[in-house]
Amino acid sequence: MTSAPIGPTSGPGPGLDQAARLRELFRRHPAEARDAGQPKTPILAITSGKGGVGKTNIAVNLAAVLAQDYRVTLVDADLGMANADILCGVSPTRRLQHAMPMSDGTVHGRMGAHTCAGADLSSIGIPTPYGFTLVPGAVGVSRMADLGPAEQTQLIRGLSHLEARSQVVLLDTGAGISSGVRRFLAVADAVLVVATPEPTSIADAYALIKCLSQTDTCGRAAGSRLCLVVNQARSREDAERVHGRIARVCREFLSLDLPFLGWVPRDAQVQESVMSQGPVTKLAPRAPASQAIVELSKSLSRKYLIANEPAGKPVPGVGGPKFGMLRRLLSGR
Repeated sequence: MTSAPIGPTSGPGPGLDQAARLRELFRRHPAEARDAGQPKTPILAITSGKGGVGKTNIAVNLAAVLAQDYRVTLVDADLGMANADILCGVSPTRRLQHAMPMSDGTVHGRMGAHTCAGADLSSIGIPTPYGFTLVPGAVGVSRMADLGPAEQTQLIRGLSHLEARSQVVLLDTGAGISSGVRRFLAVADAVLVVATPEPTSIADAYALIKCLSQTDTCGRAAGSRLCLVVNQARSREDAERVHGRIARVCREFLSLDLPFLGWVPRDAQVQESVMSQGPVTKLAPRAPASQAIVELSKSLSRKYLIANEPAGKPVPGVGGPKFGMLRRLLSGR
């Protein structure tokens, strides 16, 4: 099956022409491209309709692979049941709730209380053994699970603190279609929907896609940012059947072409890596699942990450052409 392209626009037109020109400019004159196109840090979200489909595992492994070439920040954006830190083998002492502004508008960061326009997510970021920074999510904190719209906005604004420090920001959202999940997905430049071959996962993935496709953000349909990743498939044919089922319904009822980004096979070594609290791509790099995730990372790099700068090189704003959904949302443009 031929995978449809994913990107800021869903069909040919000025948007894709501009993107192509910027990519070529960046390859020939990186510094000039940054000034002329003012590329922004891409924000890529990994989400799912239901829990238990391996979404966080894919997010952590993508972060570990991409960190070989880019400065990566992974935000565990699950507001109540976060566990990316477990898969990274780290024990954070500060989590999302510690970065949230208090009633007087201050935030408790590393340097003490200070005023902040949003949640200071950079203050709680911790290095992982796998080369990327993790912003740990909240665990068992009912206040975070029940954030109101104003507090959710403060949390979203906190992502801007990470853009200057990262070449790519990954969001591992909670599952489902809660308002907290939708607000995170609204600022993402691309949304990877993870599903498995299970009928319940397929149904819930479609429900999530339907919800997101009906949302228009900053003049751009959310449906143009969506793509599907099939996890725990028995074979490529199995994964393509899952994509085919979801894509067919999306075309018929949503007038949406859903791209197929890739798939990850069912692999016993994934479970072994979870028990060892590390990414399978690092603990068992030759495992079938590891190789598939590497291919996923290559697809993301080709479509969203122009400059292959060294991960430690302090080059701000390296990202895909005209990214910055977050900036447009916060500025009202």
